[in-house]
Amino acid sequence: MRFSTITCILLTLSSITSHAQNRPRDLGIVIGVMPLGAHNAITDVAGVKVGHFTLIEGDHIRTGATAILPYDGPVFQQKVPAGIFLGNGFGKLAG
Repeated sequence: MRFSTITCILLTLSSITSHAQNRPRDLGIVIGVMPLGAHNAITDVAGVKVGHFTLIEGDHIRTGATAILPYDGPVFQQKVPAGIFLGNGFGKLAG
């Protein structure tokens, strides 16, 4: 009896969460004051460059990095405020 009750609850919850969720924009909620770009992405901003690198070695090493350059100027001479977010294989995060 207990197993069937748990199974019914899990099936009900999975069917509820499987439906596509609406985005705030679809519900008429406007976030921010700027208009959307052509692709609604960070690359819509003029001068912004985005790069990504993924390293795969063997069967167990999977890692990557993303870099965002906010302008075309000399980054080493005109410093840009930055942040970092790190995640390791143990589920612990720092940033």
